[in-house]
Amino acid sequence: MILKLFVTGGSGYLGRNFIQYALSQNENININALSRSSVSDEIILEAAGNIDKGRERIKIIRGHMNDENSLKEGLNGVNVIVHMAAKVQPYGYYEEHDKINVLGTSLLLSLVESLPTSNKPRFVHISSFTARLNDHFPIDSLPDWAPYSKSKCHSEKEILKSSFDDIIILRLGWLWGRDDNVLVPMLYNLCRNPIWKIIPKSQTLSITHITNACEAIYLSCITSNKNSKRVYEIEDNEGKVEMDDFLEFYVGSTYNINPSRPSKTFRAPRWLVWVFFTFVESIPLLGYSKTWIFDGMNRECSLCLYKDYQLDSAKAKEEIGYAGIVSREQGIFELAELAKKKFRTT
Repeated sequence: MILKLFVTGGSGYLGRNFIQYALSQNENININALSRSSVSDEIILEAAGNIDKGRERIKIIRGHMNDENSLKEGLNGVNVIVHMAAKVQPYGYYEEHDKINVLGTSLLLSLVESLPTSNKPRFVHISSFTARLNDHFPIDSLPDWAPYSKSKCHSEKEILKSSFDDIIILRLGWLWGRDDNVLVPMLYNLCRNPIWKIIPKSQTLSITHITNACEAIYLSCITSNKNSKRVYEIEDNEGKVEMDDFLEFYVGSTYNINPSRPSKTFRAPRWLVWVFFTFVESIPLLGYSKTWIFDGMNRECSLCLYKDYQLDSAKAKEEIGYAGIVSREQGIFELAELAKKKFRTT
């Protein structure tokens, strides 16, 4: 039986890895992939090209999340929507995040709701640990200076109030693994900044290897349980990790270096860092938090480090069979081997 997916955000880090994973898991999967440009087309097709007959099983739908016609075309005849398209950056204006992450999600969901009852696909929404921002601020007064986190909260809120029931929301931890062009460059720049030496100690973080995230998404597509809204949290089996250790093994393995660790004798207090970022972001002419000046150094990033955003995969393991197939040791080994090959050829 053919399983047809409509994937948004297929050219992103998670999207291209999921397309490759899904096609490799099941030869009967076909994918409608929403794509914004010819560059995105090629990224998607390249991911599919690593699988036997993969390109033949991909249909490119040119458009974006606020384009009703392209969304309708993508929905044609599909069994499952995997919605991961989003503006992903911890800075900028909230309106820019809202347009894609909230309004785009609402438009897609409204189109699903308008389909005949017998023809509605499952809606799998890829969310983030940052959607727990409302654990720390009231849902109706989330701060605009945390635009990505706020938009993920509101997109989940829109989905959960839908009249449609066959919905799965996956909250993922900090994504890591091979081919990461999002988080690891930021961490690399962060550890080279002198402020890294005195950065406050973080809360323990929930991290999710890219393959484990793909596993969870795929299981959400094929599970037989219907007619309920479910939220699953997905993290690696080894549990939580502090930022100091995460940066050391992730950046170190990816770049084949020994990144510096923060000082053992002095770490700045969290309140001082918070006051400093608040002050700097309030200077109008600087425009800080609206542009990216220093990687990982603003109030939204601080929230992610110093507030409790820990996840728990127990429900996902029980209900959809999530196993976390890649261990931390395996992930680190893969990165180290890739780094050795890269630096031998440069």
